[in-house]
Amino acid sequence: MPRIFRRHGVRAAAFAGAIAASMHANAGVEDFRLARWGSGTGADGRTYALVVSTDEWSWQDAQSLAAACGGRLAATPSPQSLAFVMGIPSIPGAFDCAGPWLGGRRSPGGEWQWAQTNSAFVPFAWQPGRPVQTRALEAVVCMGGTGQPDGTWIDALPSPDAGLHTRSAIMVWDTFEDCDADGSPDALQIAKDPSLDADGDGELDACNRPSPDLNGDGVVDGNDLGLLLAAWGVGTGPADLNRDGAVDGNDLGILLAAWTL
Repeated sequence: MPRIFRRHGVRAAAFAGAIAASMHANAGVEDFRLARWGSGTGADGRTYALVVSTDEWSWQDAQSLAAACGGRLAATPSPQSLAFVMGIPSIPGAFDCAGPWLGGRRSPGGEWQWAQTNSAFVPFAWQPGRPVQTRALEAVVCMGGTGQPDGTWIDALPSPDAGLHTRSAIMVWDTFEDCDADGSPDALQIAKDPSLDADGDGELDACNRPSPDLNGDGVVDGNDLGLLLAAWGVGTGPADLNRDGAVDGNDLGILLAAWTL
């Protein structure tokens, strides 16, 4: 499972604010289901999620939440990719009125494209009679189907105020922070249950790592390096910065990366 240990463009201290700013009105993440596309024709090794909000939301709300969690709205540029996301286990609310938002977008007067990807937009899955939205306005894509996916796309205006009432989206991650190694993006878990990050530092409280500032003087310098070297090979303790049960080169790398210039 891919993992990284830095927030994608969102400072940890501001993470909760970024999540809140991404949500429409009083909406929050109600639930999500994950699937990794690890095999089969076209498999890309990425992790996908069907995310259901507690309230109707716009395409931009869904895209903003995905970005705040280190991902993006998913593209389905091929029959195989569409079939894969259709196979993600469903959640109540995912197809109440229309299906989840996808990453397809057309700017006013522009051409259809998959946002934030290099994939060509091949129009193989439009529902019969679609697209219908005027080219003078921005339009976006959601999966077709009521109650369950029907294998098509629908074009829509991006706001629920414009008539399409959906509260779900398909998101995708290339890599993500997974400090508890459960296969779920930590940021998405926090978005669903903010109590998992009660201190608001953008990390799961259960995974908060020891600070490289081993002597607590507010800087990471030679004094901290001396303490780490004194604990070298001893085992666990404050100097075991990655909590792997040993004070070694991995911990040294973490300390040097945090070195105060």
